Amino acid sequence: MTHNCVTIIPVEYPRSDSSPLSEQEMCVYLMNKVCLCVEVGNVQLATAHEIIDIIAEDDTEINFPAQVKDVFALWMTSPLLELQLKPDHRPYLIRERWSEYLKKYTFATKQQLDSDEPVLTLQRNVFLEKSKEKEITDLKLLKMLFAEAKGNVLDGRYPCETEDCMVLGAIQARLELGPYDPLKHTPEFFRQGHDCVFAVQSRIRDFLPEHACRSHWFLLGLGAKNGPERRLSEHYKAIASNVKDSRLMRKYLEFCWAFPYYGSAFFSGQVERPVTGIAALMNHYDLPVLVAINRDGVHVMDPSQPVVLLSLPYKQLSWDYACPTQPDNPDCLPCLFLQFQLPGQNETSVLQIFSRQAILMDALISTIVDELKKRASWIESEAEAVAVNSRADDDIQVPLTVKKLRQEQGLSGRLRKLSIAKFNSSGDYLNSKGSLEFRRDDRPR
Repeated sequence: MTHNCVTIIPVEYPRSDSSPLSEQEMCVYLMNKVCLCVEVGNVQLATAHEIIDIIAEDDTEINFPAQVKDVFALWMTSPLLELQLKPDHRPYLIRERWSEYLKKYTFATKQQLDSDEPVLTLQRNVFLEKSKEKEITDLKLLKMLFAEAKGNVLDGRYPCETEDCMVLGAIQARLELGPYDPLKHTPEFFRQGHDCVFAVQSRIRDFLPEHACRSHWFLLGLGAKNGPERRLSEHYKAIASNVKDSRLMRKYLEFCWAFPYYGSAFFSGQVERPVTGIAALMNHYDLPVLVAINRDGVHVMDPSQPVVLLSLPYKQLSWDYACPTQPDNPDCLPCLFLQFQLPGQNETSVLQIFSRQAILMDALISTIVDELKKRASWIESEAEAVAVNSRADDDIQVPLTVKKLRQEQGLSGRLRKLSIAKFNSSGDYLNSKGSLEFRRDDRPR
């Protein structure tokens, strides 16, 4: 039998090409800046399932509990594309065909096709039930889940109200900097610059997403007094010095679990901007969006803000995938249709998302919904969400972000950014501020 082992290398993510691997090793990155060099029998034939088994069974270096196989999955990721691998997928072959996937699912330029370097990562399984995650007590698994959630918060993939960002940033600061020191952890400490990969940036950016680092009072000359550095410092100060790290990580995760888009797989797309009148005759660009899909539903975000434009549980939506009408035209994209009904209205709304990744979105939604429908209660996920949000435990703080989404019943007031077509209960077209109305009206009745 071939001897398999795992070696831990603490490195910055992604891995430097200067660290050579043997012909039988595969590099797997964790989100907490750790690299696992996994020794396999045959690099070309090793499957995702086999690699995770080796990681789970190693009892020398990492010593993960067997539960790691259910909580995490192997992903092949780069700045251009992210794919969760199926158990029978062979990472080596996925890497060999990476340029083909980029051509099919992205708008990568020739230079990007030549330079894009995907890495193999161990990340949260998108099919993991949130209820199962809440049962996790192992510190190693909690650290990995915390690191991934933190990354999504800081990257703006988990849109948060500024106040929520301060709460999460303070917990992160307490975990990474230790107990609050009034002589050191001042607003000036977070305002100071430090070297990062590409430039010098303020230290506060390590703890807050970009949008939360902006001071709304700067133009009034009050930035230093009421800026994000001071607010973060005050939240940090409020955390007791004797709280255990495991409790803080769980507190951070509890906060993130309340987000309806927690644990999503992310896809890039674009939607038409609503235009009327003479503006419809002029050239206008589509709005780039980030589509987050998890076991709870489909969530459309504006990554430039970042804000949630639309958040729909599966019980409130229907969807369909459409191939491009002109396959040979690179500007004619596949699309995903989302059909839903606004609360208190009889009209049906339809949103069209254009994306080369639409077929991936459709496949993920179909897999999740098919699995949910096999349950005794098809509304189990919704019941769970209500139960979590209605807890009387004062120690569980409901994020302001979630309160706002709940007040809007999951539908953001920012729908005005989206070009939505509306139809009555008979399926007759009513109105639209985009091109979907023309295609719908032209169809045979």
